[in-house]
Amino acid sequence: MEATNGLDPRAGIRSSLRDGVAGLLAGLYMGSRTLLRRGLRSAIPILNLHRVSSFRPEHSMTLQPETFRALLAGLQRSYRFVSLRELDRVLASGQSGEALCSLTFDDCYGCLYTHAVPILRALEIPATFFVSSGFVDSATPFPHDVETGFLDLPNFTSAQLRELGHDPLFEIGSHTITHCDFSKPVDPAAIARELAESRSTLAAITGRPVTRFAVPWGDLPRCRPEVIAAARAAGYERVYSHFGGRNLIRADGRVGYLLQRICSHGSAAYVRACLEGYRGRASFLPGKTPRDTWPPELHDTDLRRL
Repeated sequence: MEATNGLDPRAGIRSSLRDGVAGLLAGLYMGSRTLLRRGLRSAIPILNLHRVSSFRPEHSMTLQPETFRALLAGLQRSYRFVSLRELDRVLASGQSGEALCSLTFDDCYGCLYTHAVPILRALEIPATFFVSSGFVDSATPFPHDVETGFLDLPNFTSAQLRELGHDPLFEIGSHTITHCDFSKPVDPAAIARELAESRSTLAAITGRPVTRFAVPWGDLPRCRPEVIAAARAAGYERVYSHFGGRNLIRADGRVGYLLQRICSHGSAAYVRACLEGYRGRASFLPGKTPRDTWPPELHDTDLRRL
């Protein structure tokens, strides 16, 4: 090919090809971002954590306060945190115009009052604390902490829970009395007692209704039909698992009685990936090490077996 006016026509072709490829890649990228944003708006994750403390940071479910603050601040760039009450309203509306996320904590770790609550208040992030009522005002460690040698982790006091219960940013839910393992044989009367007495005890402490229940461990073997039935009988409006998926917004506004939560630690980018469906995440549930990966059933985005 002969050059004209000192210009190589092949250079123009190469330039056009580069521009075309760049435009295509940019279009694909923007399209994927649009799909991602739509995906975030069509399903709402609930992030669940356990401890925030600089004391005994080697505990597998513990985030140090500065890590916790960075995690939430990072997630706020992608999500608006909403309470479980608002989450219920959004799911029932059948639509959402923004990426939302809810935050919960399990067990009865008093370090949350000391370290997590000030950060949550500063960032104006609502949260629900699911408390095993038998450990309140007690130095008794959780069985899963005894098994791993953590015998000195402080629990919530009644005064702390009462204050949290009266703060509109927070809500107190039930996590049974004893952190009962429902995968083991449990008498139906004992299941009913774990759910009913925990609810009444926490309501008496906080002076507020307790309408939500999180199943300890929360995997399929613990979310047995009789446990869910007992929660209905005890008057709970909603039950929460640890299935590891997001909660889809249905166009018809139907809201499942059993909602899913994701338990994930790490950097904001890693946790965000978990909230968006990353399947390689590690488990931080009691009794597991950070190297344990989630069982297959915890990957389903829309699990409706119960």
